[in-house]
Amino acid sequence: MNADYTIWIDVEDIFQYFENNSRPSGIQRLVYEILHVIRQQAATKPGIGNIALIRRGLEGTQLFSPVSFDDLENLFAVRADEKVAHDSRPAPRSRPTPRALVRRLRHTVIRRIESLPPELARPLLIIAVNQLRALRLLRGVVQKRFHRKSPSATSPAQTVVPPRNTPLTTLPKPGDIFLILGAAWSEPGFGERLAGMRKAYGIQPVLLLSDLIPAIRPEWCALSLIRDFKHWLDTTLPQCGRLLAISHATAKTIEDYTRKHRLKLLAPVQTVPIGSGFGPPRKIEGDRPKGLPAPETYVLFVSTIEARKNHILAFRIWRRLVADLPPEQVPTLVFAGRVGWLVSDLMQQLENTEWLRGKIRLLRDPSDDELAHLYDGCMFTLFPSLFEGWGLPVTESLMNGRPCVASNATSIPEAGGPLSRYFDPENIDEAYRVVRETIEDREGLKKWQEEVRTQFRPTPWENTADAILDACHAAHVDGSAA
Repeated sequence: MNADYTIWIDVEDIFQYFENNSRPSGIQRLVYEILHVIRQQAATKPGIGNIALIRRGLEGTQLFSPVSFDDLENLFAVRADEKVAHDSRPAPRSRPTPRALVRRLRHTVIRRIESLPPELARPLLIIAVNQLRALRLLRGVVQKRFHRKSPSATSPAQTVVPPRNTPLTTLPKPGDIFLILGAAWSEPGFGERLAGMRKAYGIQPVLLLSDLIPAIRPEWCALSLIRDFKHWLDTTLPQCGRLLAISHATAKTIEDYTRKHRLKLLAPVQTVPIGSGFGPPRKIEGDRPKGLPAPETYVLFVSTIEARKNHILAFRIWRRLVADLPPEQVPTLVFAGRVGWLVSDLMQQLENTEWLRGKIRLLRDPSDDELAHLYDGCMFTLFPSLFEGWGLPVTESLMNGRPCVASNATSIPEAGGPLSRYFDPENIDEAYRVVRETIEDREGLKKWQEEVRTQFRPTPWENTADAILDACHAAHVDGSAA
């Protein structure tokens, strides 16, 4: 590679995410792992080129503002140190900024509206969205007329989030790459901002896509996400001649979508290998945290509880197990994650059955230490999701030496490979059979556990970063030759 161009990496969505959430989800963790490797490679590997992190600039000043790798790593470090909701002694948190409070209020209002019956929720949501857009436009007008000074540098939030009014020391130039890795659809007007960058600087966008679920399977998504995601696709994809995907299944979905909507790509969608797990393998240190089930007495399901993840199928399997087997032969099913959207019926069923008299448990937002112990002590993991861009919980299970019984849908077999067992997530009888056979064959399960521990070969995140950087270089060459 030649170092005569710069790869500008957009991280605005990560800072936006942490304004409203205390712990990273799968997308944020994936982006962080990639950037962590890119930082190391930029410092040690010749020919990588220039790397710069950026986020959106203040309205009326510049299109974007620089961010350092230290800023990003400090942000993740602070979030990783924060205690979660169920900890007995929550760590002190800095006071939210007014902007964060407004975002939180907006998020709460929209979620409350979406919990109403659809015939009432849809018109109310349209009204709320139009009002929010009007307020956003008004804020932009005010900021352009009356430039406000930045908050004091002594503000607690400033120790984590850098100010966005810092000018770039070097401006982008034609042939440079604008790399988009995360959840860019969370930013209102991202496509318009991208168009402004292309017009002002002549940069070449390269976009990594995790999935197109809100556009192609909207039944599993909140109304606000469907609206925002479709707008993002319509305004962003036409400007990105080179698209990357995190699985072959996602690449095919993207190709079908672009063909259907007659979007021209400069090259076929490229699948990049995804690293296995986050950070170094979790070490089991100290005593087992209080409140966790005893080792080898439970099956683990790590995921946000939402309709697409198919927790309802897991509930139905366990209801049949409780009816068909003696209680002492039925392991506890542990849901590890937060409660998301479109699962009110499931939660009510769990409450009505007293969580199958304790045979199902919910551990909300487990800490990294709790999750390490949960993986280490489980019999196997369960992942019955209906649709995935990749299937990170499956590879994380294998990374932690635990077998996974998983759905055979979309990209999940790519993530689980030959060391996982699969079932049709739409077929309750098949799923029940696979799970029950695994529970009852304890000797076979021990052998399977040993196979996972000795045969699983994780994919290094260096492979992911290399594929992305190679795609950026190819886009630079294409752009220079055009």
